[in-house]
Amino acid sequence: MLIPLLRKNSRSTLSAAALAIALSGIAGAAAAVQIVEGGDGSTIYAKLSKKEMTRLAVEHGRIASLRVREGELGIDADEDTGQVFLTVPDGASKPINGFLVTDNGNTYTLVLQIVDAPADSIIVKQPKARAGQARNDFKSTSYDKAIKRLVTLMANDELPDDVQVKQSGRKLDLWQEASMTLETQYFIGDMVGERYIVANVSQAAMVLDEREFYRKGVSVVALDQLNLAPGASTRLYVVREKAQNE
Repeated sequence: MLIPLLRKNSRSTLSAAALAIALSGIAGAAAAVQIVEGGDGSTIYAKLSKKEMTRLAVEHGRIASLRVREGELGIDADEDTGQVFLTVPDGASKPINGFLVTDNGNTYTLVLQIVDAPADSIIVKQPKARAGQARNDFKSTSYDKAIKRLVTLMANDELPDDVQVKQSGRKLDLWQEASMTLETQYFIGDMVGERYIVANVSQAAMVLDEREFYRKGVSVVALDQLNLAPGASTRLYVVREKAQNE
């Protein structure tokens, strides 16, 4: 995949079109409250505050159970409201996988990314079933599994034999204040996972926002760190659809 280099621009004046071309399909969203929607069997991607509590709740429902590996999360369940409050152990940084079951029987796979951000809330919205729609769709399930696997592979530096992996090292100049390097690409079916390094090359602290990497065709964007001191860097994970020429 060819990613054109950008000329250096001020962060405040970088055009949306130039950014879209440079990132070749990076997308994301950030909000004070994370609202995620999915039916039974789907995968939910959300963020956990590294230092503060994160509230996990079900819209118009309750959490029946939440299962993660022992020691990966601190879980404080509120039996009166049916929500839970999550805390991250000191030193944890890799994504946390788990399973959430709601009071109406829906089961979700959780992929929780640890970020340096304030306290937040994750609200699971359960859509109403459409007439004639199968409860479990094979295509959607396979799609979710591929995304989950790509995120896990990139975060854990895994190089499995059954996945095509390309090392890149291509550098992109986004802003005068930041540099970006495409490290590795992972190919699974029609999906591509890309791992970047974003570095603060300025003399001032920088706050990253995933909306700065928005473009159509991307399923997941995750940053290890949102706040970068001068000279600091962070990993950026992107999962997108494979282009026709790839």
